[in-house]
Amino acid sequence: MKFKFPIVKTEVAVAFAAIFVSTATLFVYIYQARIMQTQQQVAVWPHVEWLPSWGDHGLYVEVSNKGIGPALVKKVTIKLDGKEVRNLDEMFQLLTDSVFQDFGYSTIQGRVLAAGEKMHAFVISDKAVADRIREVLTKRNFEYEICYCSVFNDCWISNGTQITESTCD
Repeated sequence: MKFKFPIVKTEVAVAFAAIFVSTATLFVYIYQARIMQTQQQVAVWPHVEWLPSWGDHGLYVEVSNKGIGPALVKKVTIKLDGKEVRNLDEMFQLLTDSVFQDFGYSTIQGRVLAAGEKMHAFVISDKAVADRIREVLTKRNFEYEICYCSVFNDCWISNGTQITESTCD
């Protein structure tokens, strides 16, 4: 018995080759689009940190965006001993047991911090008052959380220099 190979027309072979190349090209374009999307997200990645500073200049908390894209600040939460306080006025009143108004502050919530931008969340210029507040703060559990997002709505929470992913709920 003689074995016969099926006869494949040249047009059919060329058609199957074209379909294979087209399908491979489609997968390459999809992969490339994913890479480009990731590059776009990384190109606008914000990184917000805050640090307290005290000394002869008093006491202040500086918030800075060390990333390469703008940070859209969605929510700022202040907690003292695990309990959320409404604002800095309330926090300082709890710390000093009196109405304390000798400080300056900037509203960070709802702001956009540009890449490289720094601002002071609050400033206490009087060294004696700043030392008293710092002493009380070191004995209490003070938490200051900044929830911020990128322009692609990827969100994080900054607890100082510790950053974690979040949804800013």
